[in-house]
Amino acid sequence: MAGILVALGVAAKLKAVSAAAMNKILVCTDPSILLVRTFIKRNYFVIQVYYVNRVVTVAALLLLIAAAVYSIWLAMADAAFRKQTPEGVARALEILPDRASYLLLRALQLDYDGVDSTALLERAARVNPLSSAPRIRLGLAAETQGDFPRSETWLLDAARVDHQFEPRWTLANFYFRRERWDEFWKWMRAALESSYGDRRLAFDLCWRVTQDADEVLRRAIPDQHDVLVTYLYYVMDQHLDAVGPVALKLAALRNAADVPQLESACDVLIDSGKVAEGRELWKQLGHRDTALITNGDFATEPGGHGFDWRMAHAPGVRDIAFPGAHRILFSGKQPELCELLRQFVVLEAGKRYSLHWDARTRGLGMPTGVEWRAGKARGVVEGADEWRGGSLDFTAGAVLTPLTLAYQRPTGEARAEGSMEIRNVSLVELVEKR
Repeated sequence: MAGILVALGVAAKLKAVSAAAMNKILVCTDPSILLVRTFIKRNYFVIQVYYVNRVVTVAALLLLIAAAVYSIWLAMADAAFRKQTPEGVARALEILPDRASYLLLRALQLDYDGVDSTALLERAARVNPLSSAPRIRLGLAAETQGDFPRSETWLLDAARVDHQFEPRWTLANFYFRRERWDEFWKWMRAALESSYGDRRLAFDLCWRVTQDADEVLRRAIPDQHDVLVTYLYYVMDQHLDAVGPVALKLAALRNAADVPQLESACDVLIDSGKVAEGRELWKQLGHRDTALITNGDFATEPGGHGFDWRMAHAPGVRDIAFPGAHRILFSGKQPELCELLRQFVVLEAGKRYSLHWDARTRGLGMPTGVEWRAGKARGVVEGADEWRGGSLDFTAGAVLTPLTLAYQRPTGEARAEGSMEIRNVSLVELVEKR
């Protein structure tokens, strides 16, 4: 920059001298220099352009030299820094004393040596006003020293300049350690709003504060799809009692990609006896509650989840679904006792119900060994080449009752080998006659 200023000054002086000389020539009346005056008048602009070009060329060369020197300076600092040694980083700081990355690494080296690095971190915070890293480290260092107000100030400043996960997560942990729960929930929610990847540690910390599932969901979990998905997986693995509200919240977002996970959540709710939440989630997934039996006509392939038919997939047994019926193939190598189909139905405990079905068989002997089960009640499926109806009356022992189609090898008979088809499964309440 100094060279450029010198060059511009020289150009200005040359211009002034040339202008003064030109004035002298122009006012001269000596006939002997009339030809010279005429030549200069015609070529004055060319002369000026020549000198300006020379000056610009000199300025450009000076600028290139300055840039080359600065590049060499940067390269020397970078080479020293890349050594990652205390001496190398110190040398890099001598060359570039305000480089934040150099300051942070040198401060870390001082920490390892047990030397106070506060001054370096404060300088790093000053030279990089938008960096949270030095502020977080200053805050944690102040907390270690027992200066909690100063620690909070630095951590809040880190969250002010950086709205990403780490500053917010650090603040949430700070307030957790200080047992300031309102601030903890505020910053935990803010951290999860900007979180990514594995959030298990954050969820664990929430559940260390309280075992109240509603409080965790209300105060910490934002209504963001990615957070709700990961939190649902978490509670399905760690806190089954919390699955219902989380699944319903996720289902309300209407994302088709979530259906498999939500169906699994519905299974968890049913298996744990949470009937109301399970039915509501089933409705949220688009299943209408129009009959006691779901998909009794087998109009769609059994989904295997929720209140639809669940196939057991026993060894040696093969299921084939087609519109209007469900076919089960027995290889003769299936277990002597195995479940074939199951569906959970919601009934009124103590009331009487009647289960009806149509069935036909191929290659199965008599008895077939196949029967419907509802509590302790049993209804045999008889062998027939043509469709034959059957029924089973039973008393509901609980609100949530499993209806099961099972196979048990008849005594003295070989294991069944053949096929059976089921259709038109229905369930009605029996009204006592008066």
